Amino acid sequence: MSTRSVIMHDNQGEWLNVLGMRVKFLCTSEDTQGRYSSLLNTVPKGLGAPPHKHPWDEAFYVLKGEVELQIGDERHHLAAGGYVLVPANTVHAFKGLSDEEGLLIAFESPSHSHLFFKEINDTIQAMPDDLDKVLAIGERHQVTMVN
Repeated sequence: MSTRSVIMHDNQGEWLNVLGMRVKFLCTSEDTQGRYSSLLNTVPKGLGAPPHKHPWDEAFYVLKGEVELQIGDERHHLAAGGYVLVPANTVHAFKGLSDEEGLLIAFESPSHSHLFFKEINDTIQAMPDDLDKVLAIGERHQVTMVN
């Protein structure tokens, strides 16, 4: 089986609600035989992904707005056009800085997070009440939350 062509227009695809952000996969592991995936990720001011790590590489390119990206103990301020590659098993996090909602395109290799984000979307109702559920979902999908 080979990778299939994927063409997606702006009004296509399912936006998932992931801890106050919206995430839309442009291609998933099913499209690429698990080799990679790409997704759009909105980042409202003050929200983002908490410190975590996982056993796959992840790259981010900022399309609009400003975000703070933490890699290990270092914090980086990225605006539109900024890019970062986070190697597998590296603790990282991000949050929105600008009044304008940030928008990232993320690339993962190999692809893993589609089912994680789908389960978060389908299961989590309110934070912090559902924190234990988030941690359990992360564990099932190889995403480790870090303090």
